[in-house]
Amino acid sequence: MLDQLRSLVEATGVLGPVTFVLAYVVLTVAFVPGSIPSLAAGALFGPVLGVALTLAGATAGAVTAFEIARRLGRERTKRLLGRRGGAADAWIGARGIGGVVTLRLAPVVPFNALNYAFGLSAVGRRDHAIGTALGIIPGTVAFVALGDSITAPGSTGFVISLGAVIALIAVSTIRGRRTSARSTAAQ
Repeated sequence: MLDQLRSLVEATGVLGPVTFVLAYVVLTVAFVPGSIPSLAAGALFGPVLGVALTLAGATAGAVTAFEIARRLGRERTKRLLGRRGGAADAWIGARGIGGVVTLRLAPVVPFNALNYAFGLSAVGRRDHAIGTALGIIPGTVAFVALGDSITAPGSTGFVISLGAVIALIAVSTIRGRRTSARSTAAQ
């Protein structure tokens, strides 16, 4: 079945990758977990093209969600949050690309929700786009590699990529809990 899908994608020429990137954008805006299309990218396009297409689709989707939030809610959010929310807003705004990369590498908030949250924050458009593209590289490589090796579960590539995915999830969970504990202790 997967071989048939790969053949179908190959037969579409450049339309296959373009359609994949556009679909990734729509799925990101619609809150579909990025792991699903990232695994599909590896299975359909292989590790190199799969990573490139996933980075393009995920970044474009993140920028689209950012813009939706920025245009529909930034000013209203600033008024609602007042001074309490101002500290977090100032933190991310002052850190720019580095702040976005930090939050992408240690996601306390899921990727898709974070896209909208960045749009409501003081982070700049450029910083958001660049920080997102850089911050999602480790997860993208791990999930695409896993998708590429999905049909060979006993292979070295599968075991390594599965280990990388598990490690990323574990590190993210631990960092998220530590960040939450620090926030609670500071209040």
